Amino acid sequence: MSEFFKQVVTQLAAVWQRLSLQQKIVTTALVAFTLLGMTGLILWSQKSVGKESGYRTLYSNLDVEEAAAITEELQKEGYKYRLENEGRSIAVEAKQVYEIRMTMARSGLPRQSGFGYELFDKTNLGMTDYVMKLNSRRALEGELQRTVEGLEEVKSARVHIVIPEPTIFLDNKKEAKASVVIRCATGRDLNKEQIRGISHLVSSSVDGLRPENISIVDYGGRLLSDPFGGDEDAIAGSRNMELQQNAEKYLENKVNQILGGVLGPSKAFVKIACDLDFDRVERSLENYDPESRVVRSEERIDENKKNAPDGDNQRERSLTNYEIDKTVQHVIGEVGNIKRLTISVALDGRYEKGDDGKMNFVARTAEELQNIEDIVKNAVGYDLSRGDQITVSNVKFDNEFLRQEQIDMRNSDRWQLGITIAKYALGFIIAVLFIFFLRSLAKTVAEAMNPPVPALEQLGLEEPVVQEAPEETRRSSEILERVEMLSREEPVNIALIIKQWLSEGSVSKHSKKQQ
Repeated sequence: MSEFFKQVVTQLAAVWQRLSLQQKIVTTALVAFTLLGMTGLILWSQKSVGKESGYRTLYSNLDVEEAAAITEELQKEGYKYRLENEGRSIAVEAKQVYEIRMTMARSGLPRQSGFGYELFDKTNLGMTDYVMKLNSRRALEGELQRTVEGLEEVKSARVHIVIPEPTIFLDNKKEAKASVVIRCATGRDLNKEQIRGISHLVSSSVDGLRPENISIVDYGGRLLSDPFGGDEDAIAGSRNMELQQNAEKYLENKVNQILGGVLGPSKAFVKIACDLDFDRVERSLENYDPESRVVRSEERIDENKKNAPDGDNQRERSLTNYEIDKTVQHVIGEVGNIKRLTISVALDGRYEKGDDGKMNFVARTAEELQNIEDIVKNAVGYDLSRGDQITVSNVKFDNEFLRQEQIDMRNSDRWQLGITIAKYALGFIIAVLFIFFLRSLAKTVAEAMNPPVPALEQLGLEEPVVQEAPEETRRSSEILERVEMLSREEPVNIALIIKQWLSEGSVSKHSKKQQ
């Protein structure tokens, strides 16, 4: 095995000697980058394993009381923990995170949703009436807090309720009040309908609590509920203003949608001033028709007298009462009817390319303006009898900023496209060069491991002439081959023959010495 490694090292050294300077630099760089990549991958994997075996966050953004309760429970259970973020976050060993969360859940921690009616799960015979009322209010606040936190937009909430003591004197009677502090989720916000819904939810859960006595604020101190309190006039004015703004926005959206489809985007701007009638009027009308009479009642009396001093007589009397036709109307005017509309429409013209290559403004014709005006009138319900007004003007919009932004965006898109193409082209070129380099390197390695045999003609030598061997040499070679074959097949007989030859040689030498 050591001989094999020696041959490999020798061949690599030979290959390295045959490489050019550029090939040596590229090869060294490739080997270095490969080693660095493998080292980084190993370090990253070890770091990931270290993270998994280290500490992970158990809970974050905790209150001080909540963090104290959780750490106390961790100490009882014998878990290791670490406080972070000024005590607002608790970290535990990564392999025990889920186990500890289950343990804390069994203990009812964390109590971020407050205490609810579970306060009364354990009976306390020594509890005073004051403590009972206090716990009842705490439980109600906790249940309301959990309900409010159930909204998707609400991350956390706190509810505070003030319930006055009952009294028999009406002059000293006080109303219940409440305040709700809300922290919205990231990127979410409560609209007016949701705020009004929370207000009515809390008021419906507390006896004697009216919605106007509830204050809703966020964690930034912004008042979210109605700021007018119990001022009925201010509340009515605010609602009327909101209704008017909604009506104007609705009509503007209708007109902009139509004009956007006809003229194109950003070719028309519409503003509508809507005057609404918020007066609630009740009228009673009575109309009489003297021409129509209806019999209401009729009375007829017949009197017959016989054998009277003045003789027999007969008298008839009739009384008819007529009723004149009467119409009674009780009219109640609806609140929020449109009294008057004022419509302003600004239209951009057309742009045509001139001989100089610039875009020239072309005003719209009177017929086009009239068509646009008719479309807008039909869209908003224009009524001349109530004094509605409409103005349609053809003006040149200053779109220089928009045009410049479009040019910048096109240039930016081209630049990004060019950078993307350059990246892919550079990557393709590097890949092609790398392929050629590998091909050259493989060729060099192959040449180094299999060096070509030099031709004899290049060394100035002639090919050797093959001559036939002499007869004696050929015969001696055949004898040697036969002896070798016999020594392999019959080694014992060959050994005896060699021993006999040796003994004959020694006898002949001894006889020569005697002579």
